[in-house]
Amino acid sequence: MNKRNGIIARGCRGVMALSLVALVAGPVAAAVPNEPITLEQATEMALNSDPRIDEQRANVARAQALIERVQGEGGVRMSANLFAGLAPKASDGIFTNGTNTCPDSGCTLRDDGNELDEGITVTTGLTASIIQPLYTFGKLENYGDAARLNRDVKASEVSLARAETWLTVRRAYWGYLAARDTRRMLAGVKRKVDSTRDDLREDVDEGRATMSQLYAIESGAASLERYLAEAESVESIAIDGLKTIIGVPITAEIEVAERRIEPVALPDRELAELADRALAQRPEMAMAENGQAAMRNYVAARKSERYPNLYAGVIAGATYTPGRERLNNPYINQPLNQTYATPVVGLKWDFNPGVVRANISDSEAQLQEVVAKAELARQGIPFQVSEAYHQAHGLDRQIRALDTAKDNTRKWMVSSFLDFQAGLIDGGEVAEAVKANTEAQADYFRAINDYNMSVARLAVATGDYPQ
Repeated sequence: MNKRNGIIARGCRGVMALSLVALVAGPVAAAVPNEPITLEQATEMALNSDPRIDEQRANVARAQALIERVQGEGGVRMSANLFAGLAPKASDGIFTNGTNTCPDSGCTLRDDGNELDEGITVTTGLTASIIQPLYTFGKLENYGDAARLNRDVKASEVSLARAETWLTVRRAYWGYLAARDTRRMLAGVKRKVDSTRDDLREDVDEGRATMSQLYAIESGAASLERYLAEAESVESIAIDGLKTIIGVPITAEIEVAERRIEPVALPDRELAELADRALAQRPEMAMAENGQAAMRNYVAARKSERYPNLYAGVIAGATYTPGRERLNNPYINQPLNQTYATPVVGLKWDFNPGVVRANISDSEAQLQEVVAKAELARQGIPFQVSEAYHQAHGLDRQIRALDTAKDNTRKWMVSSFLDFQAGLIDGGEVAEAVKANTEAQADYFRAINDYNMSVARLAVATGDYPQ
């Protein structure tokens, strides 16, 4: 029995994937089912508890917040600044004669505004504005469309996360069934081998059999023990992986409803029809289309940054400084003791030509990247469908062939035990029959597991899963 058990090797690779899920997703507390759980129930529990799906939903919420931010940029903007500071005191008017009036003999304006001869006082003030953008030359429209399309892209990523969860549940569920059925088969064969070995030991002790025959049976029993231990390990890890993905504590006890692993139904559609369905309903295709449209709007928005923003609003301000008189002269401004308010209409530029050119080039490069990814998806999706389709059909034929092989090898093993008991064959021939039966049975369970996963991957490749 020197050939490695196929189901065990593949089971270990599946266990590594499930362990990664446990590390990334983490356990999520959920009610432990009281009854055996079906595949559909496990799928529903996983879709409701997988943190990876919640993470993508959070990204959708962030994308929605970006839409609201763009909408806010087009709304009323208000600003206010209340301040307090120090200013020099001033009294005795604006002329050197100590008044605010100029006599017929003439007068001279004071020039001691920067001196502190009269001391320091506190000044307070408030500046405020209310601005409403009127026209942005396409900035708000294009940024808004890009944000909405980006939200749709993030929504498609939720569907992709659900697909991964849907597939992971099946990998864990069917992997557990295959490992459990393999373990049960190995345990049954081992009981028969152990019984035969015990009988052979008595025959050797009484001289009716040789030691070489006993060694052959002992070798077969040891190999069975090895594969049995490995199958039990894979079975335990697979059920723990299933607990992790459905969100129940890893220490909880759960049972699966299926008594044995069975092949699922094979889709009866032709490859060309499945490829067309994939191009029509895969989330990646919607992501590609929305992504390209979003980037085109983004490029247009970047280009519109070369133009100003037209706005209307009201600006106002007031300052008050004790000890300084208010002047109403239209030609002399008293910034430390005044009030003002006025409606405004204006054009505002805020750009750096070099930065704008760089931003446009960067957005155009990102657009080309998205276009290339979309083209890759259009080319790659039909191949993914083709790969899963041919694997599923090939494994379907393998299952039928292995079903015949396992029945025949089992009959061979049973008849070998009978012939050995009748003294017609030696222990080496029994060991060969046991080896052939074990490999055929394990290959059968492995093939069913691989076939079921191929059908599941075909469903994901065509978009036929709960999105």
